[in-house]
Amino acid sequence: MQISYSHDMIAITIQEDAKTFYFLQNLTQKHFLKKIGKKNKIIIFKQEDENVQRRYFLKLVSKIYKRKNKNSKKEEIEKIKNSTNKSIKLTLLKSNQILQRIDIDMHVEDNYVVIFKFDVNYSILVTYIKNYFKNHLVSYRSKTKTMTIYPNGERTILLLEKLLKKEELLGNYIAFDYDKSEFANYKATIEKKRNIKRRLFVLFSLLEEYYKILNCSMNDSFDVVREKYLSLAKQYHPDRLNLQSRSLVAQYTKKFQEIQYAYKMIKSHYLHERKSIRRIS
Repeated sequence: MQISYSHDMIAITIQEDAKTFYFLQNLTQKHFLKKIGKKNKIIIFKQEDENVQRRYFLKLVSKIYKRKNKNSKKEEIEKIKNSTNKSIKLTLLKSNQILQRIDIDMHVEDNYVVIFKFDVNYSILVTYIKNYFKNHLVSYRSKTKTMTIYPNGERTILLLEKLLKKEELLGNYIAFDYDKSEFANYKATIEKKRNIKRRLFVLFSLLEEYYKILNCSMNDSFDVVREKYLSLAKQYHPDRLNLQSRSLVAQYTKKFQEIQYAYKMIKSHYLHERKSIRRIS
């Protein structure tokens, strides 16, 4: 028995031992719901409500591994037991078994969506990749053997980079063919969009604070903002205090300056947005 790991999967390969394989396969059929497979291969995808079954199953696998690998270390056994957060792949490998080669062409369309073109319809691999890109919108067309993956920020790039480095998946040789310069441009575009979102988030946070100072909402029109500003500026103008205490004058002066600055920043942003709309139209 051999055990290998990826960031999201523990792969259990059993060589020339059909009895053990079919024993474990029978357990998966009884205790796990989300799984795919065929005669000599099965994949169990993680389900939150199946943690107990997964712990039991991996504990059993660790015992079998220890029995079949006399020189196994305690750390190896513990790693198997603690892989409950991963998908589980179970494979029976025979000495005369030839691994299939699957070619996948990848290209980026409109510098946005990623397209995989498979040379064969292999449902297990398609399901695996769909699950690999969880939290993404993914569609597959069996007639054209194409999969479309819509990006989900920089996470998409990290997953793609790891996937493109793989040479073996689900017991098959995988050959990815893609334009490296096109992929580099795509990465740069995603990174640029991320930086823009970050700047917009910072700007939004600042503007929200300025609107609060003027007792306004960000949904208010600029006319409403101006009315609130004029009312507050009149209320907190230091000249209204005349011979009042210095501490009170200082408080009003500080508040008046905050009001002035908040209005100045909102007005500047409003004018910038109006110029941008004019350029577009």
